[in-house]
Amino acid sequence: MSLRLENKQEEKSISESATSIRRPRWAPIVLAGIVVAALLGLAYWRRGAKAPEATAPAPAEATGTITFLMEQQWRIHMMLAKAESRQVARRISATGRVIPAAQHQAIVAPPVGGLIAGSGLPRIGQRVARGQNIALLRQTPTAAEASQIAAANAQLRIESTRFEAERRSVTEKLNAAKAELDEAKHDYERSQRLYARQATSQQKVEQDEMKFKVAEAGYNSAVKQLEVLNASEQNRPLTPIAEARNYPVTAPISGTIVKVHKAMGEQVAAGEAIVEIVNLDTVWVEAPIFERDLDQLRGRTRALFTTPAYPGTEFSGSVVDISPVIDPQKRTANVIFAVPNGGRPLRIGMQADVRLDTGESIDAVLIPAAAVLEHEGKKIVYVLLSGEEFERREVTVGDEYGGKIAVLEGLKAGERVVTQGALQLKLQELNPAQAGAHTHET
Repeated sequence: MSLRLENKQEEKSISESATSIRRPRWAPIVLAGIVVAALLGLAYWRRGAKAPEATAPAPAEATGTITFLMEQQWRIHMMLAKAESRQVARRISATGRVIPAAQHQAIVAPPVGGLIAGSGLPRIGQRVARGQNIALLRQTPTAAEASQIAAANAQLRIESTRFEAERRSVTEKLNAAKAELDEAKHDYERSQRLYARQATSQQKVEQDEMKFKVAEAGYNSAVKQLEVLNASEQNRPLTPIAEARNYPVTAPISGTIVKVHKAMGEQVAAGEAIVEIVNLDTVWVEAPIFERDLDQLRGRTRALFTTPAYPGTEFSGSVVDISPVIDPQKRTANVIFAVPNGGRPLRIGMQADVRLDTGESIDAVLIPAAAVLEHEGKKIVYVLLSGEEFERREVTVGDEYGGKIAVLEGLKAGERVVTQGALQLKLQELNPAQAGAHTHET
């Protein structure tokens, strides 16, 4: 009995000893610390801490598949749009440029040379009217020209002296013939009166008549000589040739100064350009049209134009000419359209997007134009594969229809493309970025 009691006490002691080994005294403290750390972590996560895996998004794969986490989508407010199949009007589209219209451009180049003088040249952008003075050229002759001018002036003075002497001689001859004519006329009339009273003979009358006719012929000859002399005076220079002359240069057309090639005081050679003038009231748009579409222009004379400078404004024009030559590489022909330019918003060299309706309908897939990006010279869109996976897709696009663009190849109806956030996806391909979490769909 005593032995059993001792054994039980010994087992109890061993049991208590083992328990004290398995449960050290500091165990409750460690457990409390773990609980506190878990609570703090939960609170931090609830305040919006990023998940560890979101800090290292996967880079774009070589196939064009991009992983974009939900957190990133939410942060950029990504939006998607569904591709819709629709029948639209077929259009001919081309990109051209604004050029001056025929007879609406002038390069002002004078036929003589000289130094630019006067009050000043017009500035670029200044409006000028036809016939308005553009510049004043002061023609200063060279030494050889000056020698020729001096010789010409000397000869002119000699000719002038000879002419004046000849004119005085003819004038004196005319005066003498006039006096002789007057005397012969008086004698002839007197003889006629005496003969009527039978106070003189008929022979005397006839002699006086003959003298009168001779005097009249002499007078008429002197008059003709003076008339010829006066006529020759009008066809010869009467003033000395100046050694330096001013030559005004005028605008051949009305328009706007677009280039100024010279400055005040600069020497200008004959035929050298001083300024260029363009009339912008009507401009031309030159655009390359594919060979296969040229037949669609038959009977269609109107076209619409837009420019990057005025994206919300449409300009209307008419066909002026279709080039008879096809570019062998591009298979296009240049078509020229005349466009009224009231207010002159269109300027030379501007890009112009041409659009012509063909009257035909085609099946196309429409998506928002904001979904289409440029990538290495090609058009691309980003297509949703799954919640966090997107594919870069090359597409062939057509015309725009009220903010949407037609996709002719590369996309099927029903597929979802990224509209808002497409640029961030492209940047993700180049350099993975961090973002937040949620997706919106339109």
